[in-house]
Amino acid sequence: MISEILGFQSDNRPVMGFAWYDSGSFSALREAMPDMSESYDDWRLGAQKDLKKAEQEGYRVIRIAMRPEEFFAWCRQRGIGAPGLSARRAFAADQARLVVQAERSRKKAFSFF
Repeated sequence: MISEILGFQSDNRPVMGFAWYDSGSFSALREAMPDMSESYDDWRLGAQKDLKKAEQEGYRVIRIAMRPEEFFAWCRQRGIGAPGLSARRAFAADQARLVVQAERSRKKAFSFF
């Protein structure tokens, strides 16, 4: 499972950022990070099970699109030269945090009073 549990809650549930791939992105990332699943189909099968389990455990799971350009730029900004599982988890957590922050700011910006 490529996920990270964040240190805050959203909608009264703990938030989990979950790295999510499309087949093209998976292939491009796998070339640079051989620690990933052997195939996209293997990864997707495991990811679906992990998502279901996390949701059953009460987490709000936010799927984070893993785009190679964005991910590797994020790694370079943090001085991560050889990214792996921990970098993918941290990226997913950072991106999920941004999603929740954006949701909260939109709720604060709207008011009838």
